[in-house]
Amino acid sequence: MAKEWRFGIVGTGTVGEWHVRVTPKVPGATLVALCDVVPDKAHKAAEKNGLAGVPVYDSIEAMLAKEDLDVVTVCTPSGNHLEPLLTAIKAGKNVISEKPLEIKLDRLDQIVEAAKAKGVKLAGIFQNRWNEANRALRDAAQEGRFGRIAWAGSFTPWHRTDQYYRDGGWRGTWKLDGGGAIMNQSVHAVDLLQWIVGPVKSVSAYASSRIHAEIEVEDTLSASLEFANGGYGTIMGTTAMYPGQAVRIEVGGEDGTGVSENGLKVFKFRDERPGDQALLEQFAPQPSDIWKERLTKAGGDPLLEQLGLKGKASTAGGASATDVGLDLHGKNLDAILRSWDAGQEAETAGPEARKAVAIIVAMYESARKGGMPIRVE
Repeated sequence: MAKEWRFGIVGTGTVGEWHVRVTPKVPGATLVALCDVVPDKAHKAAEKNGLAGVPVYDSIEAMLAKEDLDVVTVCTPSGNHLEPLLTAIKAGKNVISEKPLEIKLDRLDQIVEAAKAKGVKLAGIFQNRWNEANRALRDAAQEGRFGRIAWAGSFTPWHRTDQYYRDGGWRGTWKLDGGGAIMNQSVHAVDLLQWIVGPVKSVSAYASSRIHAEIEVEDTLSASLEFANGGYGTIMGTTAMYPGQAVRIEVGGEDGTGVSENGLKVFKFRDERPGDQALLEQFAPQPSDIWKERLTKAGGDPLLEQLGLKGKASTAGGASATDVGLDLHGKNLDAILRSWDAGQEAETAGPEARKAVAIIVAMYESARKGGMPIRVE
């Protein structure tokens, strides 16, 4: 990195603590300050990660007034992203937001426009784009190896307990979670699907809370899709399927099929290439610690080694909110900073982070209207 990027993190809950852990290990990043409305939580996150000397603030305004920051990372509940992002942008800071960038499109667009007007950078976190199996599917699609795509789908067969929704008081609410299994958990898979296959034209969805009686949002949604390229598809997301399994992304067309499911499960094309089998072997479905070992044997991944991160997840979030390796968060942050260092927008810049939310909002509208087809805006 040609530049040192001084970070402040807003929100130090489960995901915020991940950023406290990962950010100092990303090349060019320095963690300068933390902010949380419950300062004790921020102090504990800092101490847990050997950063006891990092200043803690109870408001973003106080942090911005005192600290010289280049980047503010927002990890508050999804429905509370607007105010801290706008506050940081107005202060002239570059901003990174955990997924989803916002839960409502008008507010998301307000954030994008504010960053553009102020001349600062804005990026979202969609770390699964840096999963090598998912990127292999994306590369194949970009090269036209699937031919005309017939069908593509994403499946998020996850499990969460009732206690998960009770903890924190914001999960499972329209106001702060913006939805349930789709907006919170499946947003990553929705992003991957449109990133690999292309824009979604329209959706038809059904949703309800099948198992979790206490929440006001869906714990299960199933949707049919029409892509702009003419192909069809499916999105399924749930937190009601015990014990919870890894996300599956599947793409198939006239010339090939690819499947990512905790690794590269299928990668078969008419135009077979010498490297196809090597990819299947290198990224075969495995727990991520074994995956990392294979990467090392194949020549190593210097960034993972520099980050000092060792993933241990076997369901990549399927079984619980903490069953997640953090190597991909590190890669996502590294990619953002490298783009910004070069004076470019990040791959997950604001308009790109908007796409998954637009699909999800359309699915919710369709579900409210009994499965009526809704055009994605």
